[in-house]
Amino acid sequence: MKILVTIAVGWVVVVGTAGAQIVVTPTAGVPSATATAPSPRSAEQTHPPHWSYEGKHGPEKWGSLDPAYAVCDKGKEQSPIDIAKAGAGTANPWTINYRPTSLKIVHHEHVVDIVDNGHTIQVNVDEGSTLTTSRHTYQLKQFHFHSPSEHTVDGKSFPLEVHFVHQSADGNFAVVGALFAEGPSNENLAKLIANFPKAKGDTVRLPEVKLDLRLHLPANTAAYTYMGSFTTPPCTENVEWLVFRESILASREQLRAFAARLSPNNRPVQPVNGRPITTTTVTGIGR
Repeated sequence: MKILVTIAVGWVVVVGTAGAQIVVTPTAGVPSATATAPSPRSAEQTHPPHWSYEGKHGPEKWGSLDPAYAVCDKGKEQSPIDIAKAGAGTANPWTINYRPTSLKIVHHEHVVDIVDNGHTIQVNVDEGSTLTTSRHTYQLKQFHFHSPSEHTVDGKSFPLEVHFVHQSADGNFAVVGALFAEGPSNENLAKLIANFPKAKGDTVRLPEVKLDLRLHLPANTAAYTYMGSFTTPPCTENVEWLVFRESILASREQLRAFAARLSPNNRPVQPVNGRPITTTTVTGIGR
């Protein structure tokens, strides 16, 4: 299997696979919904309109940049959010099957993908890694990073957040998020940082280097779930979210290295608007 990783300015990492299973058992249900499609752009527009994290193209302006982005302002289920105390309940298990991958990194100027963020370090994966919830079975499409974190917990921000983006055969989306805190060096981040291309357009192919995606998941598998959106334009809603409660650890130097590459690329937290935030227990992550 191959995987393609990309950052805004455009880093792209490509990967290949092998297998590990994780079972997530939520304690509350997630309502079924179909992803809200953005308004179409005119035929003459070959690229989505430019957006950024500051200035006249920043988050507070996203909804007015293009009709396709209108839900960024008008939506009632936007992400990220501040996660406060969650409610209790029961629901069917979630099952995650993430596979280790070999590594290829390419530095591109532009990024066009299933989620057109173009402002992050992103790893696009081939078929093989899956997420199954009570709503759908999803294929893992890519994972990417935000610095500082987009979600906050009881008002607390974190230095880095990773998002695993999944899509089902019928076009629905689910995102698994994990927050980073300072601690010992992180094996996966070390491999990414060590192999960043030196210049735009450079390609680094390292089939012998393996990424174990489970290292992006915390040992303590308690989590929160809620219904939200993409955190970048077009801010598509009806996205099923799971955010781990425990942080993943990375060294101060690693967190600084990602921050230097990403600059601030976090959307501010959005109103919860009465959405239920439910607690979840994740089991079966072997290391």
